[in-house]
Amino acid sequence: MSIKSSNLPDGVEDITSVEALELEGLKRSLLDYYQSENFQLTYPSLIEFADTIGGDQNESIKDSAFTFSDDLSTNELIIRPDISQQIARIDQAEDTEGETRYCYVGEVLKKRKDSFSRSRITVKAGVEIFGGNDNKFEILKLLSDSMDIGNLKDLTLSYGKTEILEDVLEPLNLNREESYSLNKIISSKSSSDLSSWLTKHKMNKNVVDKLLTLLECNGDLSVISTLKAIETDEKIVNELEEIWSFIEKETSFKPHIDVTDFPGFNYHKGLVFSAHSEKLGFSIANGGSYFSQTASGSTRIAIGFDQDIIAMTKLKA
Repeated sequence: MSIKSSNLPDGVEDITSVEALELEGLKRSLLDYYQSENFQLTYPSLIEFADTIGGDQNESIKDSAFTFSDDLSTNELIIRPDISQQIARIDQAEDTEGETRYCYVGEVLKKRKDSFSRSRITVKAGVEIFGGNDNKFEILKLLSDSMDIGNLKDLTLSYGKTEILEDVLEPLNLNREESYSLNKIISSKSSSDLSSWLTKHKMNKNVVDKLLTLLECNGDLSVISTLKAIETDEKIVNELEEIWSFIEKETSFKPHIDVTDFPGFNYHKGLVFSAHSEKLGFSIANGGSYFSQTASGSTRIAIGFDQDIIAMTKLKA
């Protein structure tokens, strides 16, 4: 069972008894499965330099993290709110050519709760693939299998492509602060806040209309017709349809398209996805593709996901 104590900070709880045993069993089952699929088990450090995984390119990570000054070096440090970018750092340091595959499990800590009922501390388990060919279908199947291992039923997988929104925003030449604030508003799904922001920044009517239309592009395959009507790139639209078909045929999820959903942090580029249950007010798992640098400075594609295994044990109960 989980225990919320008056002697603990808000959003923090102890996990004891049967729930602790279930958490440990699920963790072991997931890692055994990932290792059987040739993922290398990795345990990253709990603490990082703030600029390593929370620098200019990852404002949302740093914004979510507890930071403090290192007494030994005076450097700014963070307690990790995310493990995926730690794995990217490790992969960069190992500088291995070809495809590399990692699995992991560990606690993460955020300054704020994501919802009323969610703890600021949770345990994440996940996988990341760097390099190689297009691995999106393998990753989606791995996530589905992970939910099956946890005996979770009636889940929805919401997915989208970041390029759809990027193609609309790129001509606006927004600075980093403007881009970050606009993405937060779009993620909140508030059409009134979005309209106010666009009016304040004097965006032209075509941009306003297109962004408000994209905000409504979430649901079933009928979304595809709307995307075609606003001249979304045909290749991206076709990929959304292919992913829908794969989810229906090869996974236990119910598919759902949402082209303005950015689960997790803002480093994802390309495919993004999140798993949901109607019983919870937050996503159980988040993932997507992103770019990672090698030690030589070249860029390669990566894709992965992490899942909240504390939430999984509670949902199972």
